[in-house]
Amino acid sequence: MRAVKLVPKDDLERVRVNAQKAMALMEERGIRQTPHNYAIWYEYILESNPDLTRAVNELITQHGKYTDKIGLELYERFFTREKEGRVIQETSRLVQKSMESMMGNLNESSANYTAYGKNLNSFAEKMEGLSGPELQGIIDEIVSQTHSMSGNTISLQQGIDSASREIADLKRRLQFVQQEAYTDSLTGIANRKCFDAELAKKVNEAQERSSNLCLIMADIDHFKSFNDTHGHTFGDQVIKLVATTLAKGIDSDAVAARYGGEEFSVILPDTELSEAVNIANDLRMAISAKKLIKRSTKKEVGKITMSLGVAAYAQRENALAFVNRADQALYSAKKSGRNCVKHSEPALSR
Repeated sequence: MRAVKLVPKDDLERVRVNAQKAMALMEERGIRQTPHNYAIWYEYILESNPDLTRAVNELITQHGKYTDKIGLELYERFFTREKEGRVIQETSRLVQKSMESMMGNLNESSANYTAYGKNLNSFAEKMEGLSGPELQGIIDEIVSQTHSMSGNTISLQQGIDSASREIADLKRRLQFVQQEAYTDSLTGIANRKCFDAELAKKVNEAQERSSNLCLIMADIDHFKSFNDTHGHTFGDQVIKLVATTLAKGIDSDAVAARYGGEEFSVILPDTELSEAVNIANDLRMAISAKKLIKRSTKKEVGKITMSLGVAAYAQRENALAFVNRADQALYSAKKSGRNCVKHSEPALSR
């Protein structure tokens, strides 16, 4: 019987206290006690994930309060990795099982071929001096073993084909889960997790190749006021419209992502700053040209505008500093009256 590893009493007490704190904080703020929300606020109480803590504070500041929508966004951003990890682990186990089955078939077939070869050699040594009936008996045995080997070969091929199909299916399943983990559920474009991974990749490429790289950070102007006036459902439609417009307005090698809430980002590899500013202005005008019509009333409710900040990558700069400069340019655009584009020149390399 396997020994059970006991959790120290101090650890259990710490978990209990933190759980109580999380539930008390949720109750105080009027937050529904769902598994998703509990996971977020328990982590928040622990203060073990600074990115999560900062994201919670920023979103509450932007929206005035914590909502189920914010909770879902935070959960997808910080907790889908656990789901992805479980699926990857399970897929790996199933692939290993298929490979073991295939290797078993191959080993069995190899053993059968070896035995078949030895028998043929034995038959050849006995051929001389045999009578007719004895020779007929040898031939019958050879035919029988040859038929058996033929059957084994067919079984082997069928086993390999079956394992190949299983592995192909598992590969498709894994690709689907990974794609789901990197996709924003509301808009269908890249999510924050995907943005972080893509930006890190593009920064590394820009460093290795000394190539151009630009980043656009964009925010829907007065979105909170718009949301409060027309409702969250209509606000979601606006976010989806903006996402679609951004994705359609860039080349296939660029990446448009929902950074969080009503903020978006666009990664532009092999793009100079002047060109990136032009792209940002094109996107801004494309969005402001959209007519917003409320489905329930069929009436036009005005238009939306965006403020955009553009930064060009500076060699040896890390991804966080790069994002911060684009964010500063975005803040400058908002201070300048919104619905405009501002850019940040890279600092000279030392």
